[in-house]
Amino acid sequence: MCFHLPFLLQLVNHIPSSDILMGKPMPVRAAQEFYDWHSGQTSSMCFAPELQLQWLIDSIERLEQYEYLASQRNLRLRVCLEIDVGLHRGGFRNTADFTAALRFIRRSNYLTLSGLMGYEAHITKMPMILGGIKSAFADTQGRYANFLSAAKAELGDHILDNLCINTGGSTTYTLYHNSKLVNEIAAGAALVMPSNFSAETLEHHQKAAFIAAPILKNISKPEIPLTPAISTMLRIIGVLPKRACFIYGGNWLADPCYPEDTQHCKIFGRSSNQEMYGIPVDSDIKQDDFIFMTPQQSESVFLQFGTIGVYEDGRISAWWNVFQENDIEQPPVYSDIPTAEIYPLK
Repeated sequence: MCFHLPFLLQLVNHIPSSDILMGKPMPVRAAQEFYDWHSGQTSSMCFAPELQLQWLIDSIERLEQYEYLASQRNLRLRVCLEIDVGLHRGGFRNTADFTAALRFIRRSNYLTLSGLMGYEAHITKMPMILGGIKSAFADTQGRYANFLSAAKAELGDHILDNLCINTGGSTTYTLYHNSKLVNEIAAGAALVMPSNFSAETLEHHQKAAFIAAPILKNISKPEIPLTPAISTMLRIIGVLPKRACFIYGGNWLADPCYPEDTQHCKIFGRSSNQEMYGIPVDSDIKQDDFIFMTPQQSESVFLQFGTIGVYEDGRISAWWNVFQENDIEQPPVYSDIPTAEIYPLK
């Protein structure tokens, strides 16, 4: 599953045997940019989009835009329909609109139905007062089953045999050990366990990615400017820490985890240059040591750093590259004409 156009280009370049499902609906101009790029590759390019790439479609309007693009370029596009199974973030919400999309694809000379995708990240966030995980999972399964029934009613029982029936996510993949409803589960962030993905379904996971930030300045009794007496009072009541440090960089989507009880100093605000953190008075950490943070997310934070250092047996044993934003050799040049005029709706 791929979520970003530059990442798609890198997958095609480096893993040309990939079978790729786009993880979110892309503006049709992104699809145009992909095909412009792909058509300019050498004849040795092994990736065949008509067989290996699924575009996620969340509405009839987007379906019409993609068909128009395909008709103008004589392309065959595989489309996966996003269905709303309870998250309510978008996608086909009722079977009437979903059936209309199926009929549109069946009539098209350019589109092929490749699968369904129902994302359900809300399951592990559901409080017990609303039934908790068990109730939310059952509701999601019921909604998904209704869409599958609608697909069979419209296109025949055989239609599901070769479709990608995708669901799941990092916090929910463990719930599907006995499921016969779907045939593909997606998970990514669970591999490194960023802090925003903490859930009871992942209690067997360990955090595996950290930001190591050097301590530039180790400060005893930190003060705010021009107010030594007030600063003393603020330290007493806990608004200012009794000990602090300024680190190299900062303002990342990350939570400090070492030394234990390290906290961002809110009174100094955020800084991407030298951010201030309160550290325990009795910690033996010093200047040029590191504080460690757990990213709140994975791909968003990884993009801010270069290679990832692999730490094992007390040393950095390897460096791993991450996908980058700048993989497109030249940025796309878009006209000022609205998308709807370039790809008119029928």
